Amino acid sequence: MSMTPELAQRVMQEIQEKMVETGRQLGMVRGQLQAREREKRVCELTVKELRSLGEGVSAYRAVGKMFIQEPLSGLVKELDTRKADSEREIVALERAGTKLQRELTDTQSTWKDIMHHSQPTPQAAN
Repeated sequence: MSMTPELAQRVMQEIQEKMVETGRQLGMVRGQLQAREREKRVCELTVKELRSLGEGVSAYRAVGKMFIQEPLSGLVKELDTRKADSEREIVALERAGTKLQRELTDTQSTWKDIMHHSQPTPQAAN
């Protein structure tokens, strides 16, 4: 199948736009993934430190510019919940990242195929 140059140019432009958009989305997902992994790690480290303290130790939660005293077990429970939420979000973001990476690879493959097929073929000498 042969494409007119105008059609080929329009298809190439659409594919290029899709590659740029998919690359942008992939970058955003990777950034969100790093943020969630960082949040998970902070929760793990904080829980580790809190568990090393005795039950009689006063614990405080930051609320804006204030600190509110709270039982140590309540803080640990909240941090465990936040860690579990981060883990669920990490799984979802990894899935989305894999899908976007596959889309980007497919789009790049299509780009290469069109580039290969749109090059003029040498004419036989008369």
